[in-house]
Amino acid sequence: MNVNERIRVEIRAAMSRQGVTQAELARRLGVKPPSLAQVLSGKRGVMPESLMDVLHALGLTLDVVPAGQGQED
Repeated sequence: MNVNERIRVEIRAAMSRQGVTQAELARRLGVKPPSLAQVLSGKRGVMPESLMDVLHALGLTLDVVPAGQGQED
């Protein structure tokens, strides 16, 4: 699983834990639900600042670790 897939999995997991729908998250972000659905499905890329907006809206942080550490592949 590549980094982008792992991030999407974590975002969807956080949404599930919090009971946040794609429509609700899209509303929080001020984007249209189909646009968010394309990002979460991997059909559309996301800019780093937009990713940070998504993480912030879900109360998540992005942790940076040196390559090879903390990876479970």
